[in-house]
Amino acid sequence: MVLRQLARPLLASWFVYSGVQTYLSPEVRASRVAADLEPALADLGVPELKAVDVVKAHALATTGAAASLAMSRTPRTSAMLLAALSAGTLTVDNPFWKETDPELRRKGLEDFLKGAALIGGVLIAATAGHSARHNNRAKAKKSKKHSSKASTAAKAAKAQKVAKAQRSATAELKKYFR
Repeated sequence: MVLRQLARPLLASWFVYSGVQTYLSPEVRASRVAADLEPALADLGVPELKAVDVVKAHALATTGAAASLAMSRTPRTSAMLLAALSAGTLTVDNPFWKETDPELRRKGLEDFLKGAALIGGVLIAATAGHSARHNNRAKAKKSKKHSSKASTAAKAAKAQKVAKAQRSATAELKKYFR
């Protein structure tokens, strides 16, 4: 549990940093995606929306999800959202296969693999177990539900016994008052 409380903020720190930096200077990433994104936005009927706006929205979503993961608020949902947001930009940010210079290609491949490793990390975080507090609350809720079912069954059995006793008492009384 202590490791999870430490690991989630450490994992989220890169996504917070990346999201803030991208929001503050979205032009670099927007220039990479503008050629493909702006015609797609026009086809969707929102030509006034520019690539810079989409990149800023993506940066805000990444920062928000990372902050939520760091604070362990809905960690599974936050981690899945980070994985989806990062997977969508992994190839856009690191197109190493387009490089002709071997050194730039190697650096691009390293950055691509780092991004893939971060996606793997948030996927592991998405599948990690719940906190002890959550498990205790779930056990208490289940126990309460189970005990209420048991008490309901006991009440029903008691009611059946009472009804049976009343029927037999009524039958006995009818014998005497005929």
